[in-house]
Amino acid sequence: MGGWALSSWSSHRVSVQARRVAFQSDSLTHLSFKLLQAVPHTGQYLLPGTPTQLLHQLDSDVEGLRGFGTTLDEQLASLTLASGDPALHRELEAIRLLTVQVQRNLERTAVEVRAAQARQQPVPIAVLESMLSDPAITAIRRHGEVLATLQRKLDDQRDTLKREEDQALRTGFAFWLTGLALGWLVGLLFAWRTADRILHPLLQLEKLMQAPGEDVNLAIQSSTINHAPSEIGSLIRSFLKLVAEGQELTAQLKSLASTDGLTAVGNRRRFDEGFSEEWSRGLRSGQPLSLLILDVDHFKLYNDLYGHVQGDACLKTVADVIRRQARRSSDLVCRIGGEEFAVLLPDTALPEATQMAHDILAALDALALVHGSSPVVGWITASIGVACAIPQHDDSPSLLMERADQALYIRKDRQGRHGVTVAEPDVDLATELEVEAAPISPVTLG
Repeated sequence: MGGWALSSWSSHRVSVQARRVAFQSDSLTHLSFKLLQAVPHTGQYLLPGTPTQLLHQLDSDVEGLRGFGTTLDEQLASLTLASGDPALHRELEAIRLLTVQVQRNLERTAVEVRAAQARQQPVPIAVLESMLSDPAITAIRRHGEVLATLQRKLDDQRDTLKREEDQALRTGFAFWLTGLALGWLVGLLFAWRTADRILHPLLQLEKLMQAPGEDVNLAIQSSTINHAPSEIGSLIRSFLKLVAEGQELTAQLKSLASTDGLTAVGNRRRFDEGFSEEWSRGLRSGQPLSLLILDVDHFKLYNDLYGHVQGDACLKTVADVIRRQARRSSDLVCRIGGEEFAVLLPDTALPEATQMAHDILAALDALALVHGSSPVVGWITASIGVACAIPQHDDSPSLLMERADQALYIRKDRQGRHGVTVAEPDVDLATELEVEAAPISPVTLG
């Protein structure tokens, strides 16, 4: 790459110089063409013609010289700065002065021709001879030839610079190819020497990353990783830490996704998942599955009287009471609505589920949380519907939910709340509305 950079710098320098020379050559070509057009052709003045024709020719030549002078003045400074050649500068200055001299000579001749025309006399031969013998015309042609010679030198110099530029690029390309080949060879040797110590451990680490699990700890003890550089070992340890953190974070996210943010019990999503899982397990085991649905009595009146902050505190307390009664790890307590809770009891028959419902109400009554707007009693109470079923393939889990809901409906709308209503499993839902369980007596605190 160093050879390529050096040759690139060299070719760039030559290219800049070549562009400068090309600019000078093109400018001189343009000036030479303009000069060839502007220099008067004296042979035309020797042809017979009227004074009017002679004046037209003189005015045309004067205008051509004036235009050339303007072009020369525009390019004189830039050409001089770009070239730095004193010979070119001298030639351009000489041509500019000669152009002015010839132009003035033609203008004087035109004045004398107009004077003779005004006197209606022929143009004196001496006037034309003086103009035609002007040495400035001959001199300007000679300097034009010198200018053409300088242009040819510039063309030769441009060709030489172009060849140098091409040579620099070829040299750089050769250096680059050589360096590339050497680098490829060194890279091959390095890869061959380090494949066993770096590449193989990295490939094994990639496999672990694609399928992290119990094999990770075993892979750490392999000889491939044990002989890997310390950096690879550090990378593997970092990966294991990342896996552990990821698993912990996944567990936290799963817990957050299935936990009610206010009461810290399960939410409706957790209840639906647990209900489906326990129903499937009951189908395999043939054990009963019980469900309690609890509703806090007149909770809206409590919120209206004490405010939502106190209402949230009340729901937290109710959730704690239910959680303390559901002691088994398999018992699932969830908040499934605003003030509605559900308790899923796997492997639990109806009598045990009913007793737990009464225990929950008794514990809640024992707290005697003041409820000044309750039409039932003066503290927070609850209504509970209880249902139990042995899961069958022909039944739907929603049937058990409907039975517990029906029992809660009976308790709330027909039995004055503050109690437990059980949906008997042998009674049809159409006639179950008549089945009632007596409410427990509230515990009076002294």
